[in-house]
Amino acid sequence: MRTGPRRIYSLVMTEQEAKARCEQLAAEHPDRETHRWVPVKDKEGNWSIAKINLPPAKPPTGTETRVTKSEGGDDPRVLPPWLDPPRGGIV
Repeated sequence: MRTGPRRIYSLVMTEQEAKARCEQLAAEHPDRETHRWVPVKDKEGNWSIAKINLPPAKPPTGTETRVTKSEGGDDPRVLPPWLDPPRGGIV
């Protein structure tokens, strides 16, 4: 299995052309969900585009439970008796 980027567009182009083509491919190509395209400069200074496989998305590892305070519900925080006004504390 190949591990590095695979060059699929080897036309000689400028850096600006390579970046523009990458943006176009990212927006329009059928593989845009599973790949990305990056501009690549070779040793001679020529620009091309590399198509890179994206790793598959990892499924969630667990569940998350969130509790929200309902309107008009009791306040779960408990004050100590010396600070709780209904019990004769400091006002």
